[in-house]
Amino acid sequence: MSERYELEELVIDDSFVNYCFRRQEADVVRWEAYLRQYPEEAATIAEAREMVLGISVMLWENQQTDIVTKVFPWRRALAAAASVAVIALAAWWLLKPASTALVADAAMPDVFITLLAEKKTVRLPDSSTVILNAGSELRLDSGFGAKHRCVRLKGEALFDVEPDAANPFIVKVDGYDVKVLGTVFNVKSYPGDKNSETSLLSGKVEIQLANQASGFKVLRPKEKFVIVKSVEPLAPADISEPADNLKTAAPKTAIRPLVYNRSQLNVETAWSENRLVIENETFGDIREKLERWFDVSIQFDDKTIETYRFTATFEKENIIQVMKALQASYGFTFEKEGRSIRISR
Repeated sequence: MSERYELEELVIDDSFVNYCFRRQEADVVRWEAYLRQYPEEAATIAEAREMVLGISVMLWENQQTDIVTKVFPWRRALAAAASVAVIALAAWWLLKPASTALVADAAMPDVFITLLAEKKTVRLPDSSTVILNAGSELRLDSGFGAKHRCVRLKGEALFDVEPDAANPFIVKVDGYDVKVLGTVFNVKSYPGDKNSETSLLSGKVEIQLANQASGFKVLRPKEKFVIVKSVEPLAPADISEPADNLKTAAPKTAIRPLVYNRSQLNVETAWSENRLVIENETFGDIREKLERWFDVSIQFDDKTIETYRFTATFEKENIIQVMKALQASYGFTFEKEGRSIRISR
């Protein structure tokens, strides 16, 4: 794939629309490779994807009510006439006779994905609201709303769940399930992160650890459940014991109070208000947070740098401004080339 695409071309491209709805693995691979080749096109890709999904939702809402709704950021620089042209082209693609079956599938997406440096608000068929943090994926199980309310999350999301005593809302993440009846809570479970957290703001949630009958826990408001996902295998008592017989240690879990900064801002959910809050965290701990927030890659030249601790709050600053602010605490230097940042003592 050597050519670059304009917004108008993307929204009527069959392969790109398949990528938007994750229909064909080959198309997903193709456009992810395109993003790697042209990282500067990420904003255009994100806008085109939101436009495709938005049009499908609008078309569906013309036929039914109380279906998934989303807010889509439109680029201000697009002139009104150009916007109308793009919408018309996309609507033509979605409504053309050869694609009738695909429109039915596309009308109610069962998976929602955010790119790095992107957040998204989603209204589910049961009227629950979800705010997805950067680099996240929310997948609705088949039959959501009619038979059950079960979703699967990779990444981080803030849930505001509509009460329904007869049909509990269940969020499945790596290592445990979160069961709720009606409440506001935050779940953070990024693949690769050491810890996974569920933070409760109001209501009540139940935590069920995977494959553990006694893993039932209940959270109260202003509490969070923490599970350590990186578990080291236990060494065998006899060195002659086959490697396949190694036992895995039980995951470490804890219930802790939520964290608030000096301004009484909740650290666990500040991201949903577009605030990047760092509260007594090491550089090593916040690296992935910064990478997801600004879509960059950070490399440390010295292990000592990873131990530097920071407390700060950012709202509209870019990555350069954030780095310069952090420099006020420690005398490190940094170099930015493209999306890569190298930090030295």
